Amino acid sequence: MDRQVIPFSTGHAAEGPLIWAQVAIWDVFRWLPPGDTSLNLLVTCPVPPGRDLAGTRDALRRLVERHDSLHTVYADTPDGPRQRVVPEGEIPLWVYELDDLGDVGLDEAVAEFGEALRRPWFDIGADLPLRAAVLLRGGEPLTVLLAASHMAVDGWSLNIVRADLANLLADPPLVTEPGQQPLARGEYERSDIGRRREAKALAFWARHLETLPSSMLERVSDDPPNLDWGLIQSPALALAANALAARHGVPAATALLGGTTLQLAAYTGEDDAALRMIVSTRFRPASRGVVAAFNENALFRLPCPPDLRRTETLDAFLRRSADAALAAYAHCEYAPRALDTLIAEVAERRGITTDGYCFFNDTRFALLDAEAPAAVPQEDLAARIAELQPATKLRSPVIDRLPKHANFFMFLMDLGETAEIMLCVEHGFFGRRGPLGFLSDLERLIVRAALNESATTGSLYAAVR
Repeated sequence: MDRQVIPFSTGHAAEGPLIWAQVAIWDVFRWLPPGDTSLNLLVTCPVPPGRDLAGTRDALRRLVERHDSLHTVYADTPDGPRQRVVPEGEIPLWVYELDDLGDVGLDEAVAEFGEALRRPWFDIGADLPLRAAVLLRGGEPLTVLLAASHMAVDGWSLNIVRADLANLLADPPLVTEPGQQPLARGEYERSDIGRRREAKALAFWARHLETLPSSMLERVSDDPPNLDWGLIQSPALALAANALAARHGVPAATALLGGTTLQLAAYTGEDDAALRMIVSTRFRPASRGVVAAFNENALFRLPCPPDLRRTETLDAFLRRSADAALAAYAHCEYAPRALDTLIAEVAERRGITTDGYCFFNDTRFALLDAEAPAAVPQEDLAARIAELQPATKLRSPVIDRLPKHANFFMFLMDLGETAEIMLCVEHGFFGRRGPLGFLSDLERLIVRAALNESATTGSLYAAVR
């Protein structure tokens, strides 16, 4: 191993308040235990043949210089948290020659050195929020690893960064402009149009918070979080969700989102349920290329009262789910502390303690360019699902992570050939039923919907009640 640095210089220093989404992750950092590294992120990028180490280092330098968030520090001040763009400095770089390590395969090296790069804590007030490593074979670069603080990037940002680095490593690279920088985004949020958009979003949340079931808002207990974890890997669930998507013209993730919310209502004995979706707020042309912590919460609500459940067709249910998702996306740009204040006011009026929510996070940023699996003809679907169901894997992983204010937190990691979903549930939220039961029933619900074209919302609700 050789420890090096990537020097950079932009000649551009700047400072300003955090943007809305940065405040959200800043508050999560302040809630986590000191030194927690569970939110550090990692991405890999292959190096094309013919690139030498000097060229790879130069591509990394240009990458850092193109995106302010990769050379920014964050500090608390009497005026609130602020970000300071550092005009010059050095990003740490580790270089590993795999030929010096014996019989080590590339995948094994990426797993080992990637975790070593990701794991150490970032001091976001002093350290630049990026570390890099290059893996060589016979002196030729094979792969670049990048570890970043979640204070600087979200998952979608890593996809942008990876694509940008791949372009910079090309010979020759395409000439492109970097996306909007965070401080420029902040100017939009403080503008009249930004404030109007925020007011519209907060009004949307206020209407729904007044009438949501308290079980969607309150923590199970006042004790420290006690989370049970479950993981499902299911080809049958993936096939069923993608079959629903193809048949009804909605994204497969929307079918899963609607099914999850319906089952959440059934599990809690409610006629109404809601999920706080983690959403990348890149809706405007200017903000699509932002590299920053840029996620906010969107409220996906799906009332399913008995009268509606009895008659609503599956197609109508899925289209209502798609409409609810669009409404959520349209109302998720706001100052998060303003939402906290709003929630506190609603809680006081309703006489409840709001600190336990249900979350849904689609983390499939690495799969943005993947094609949807080939559709299976409806007449072959039942046999194909039956063939795949024995391959379902359920397990209870040990996870060192504490999602903030969560009774229920679902992570969608894959929905291609295999559905891979992680779920944590506050102990007791479902009574004696835990995350593995929920995930198993979710597979059953989505499969039932895919195989039974005459299914109603009520029949699906009853099947998992």
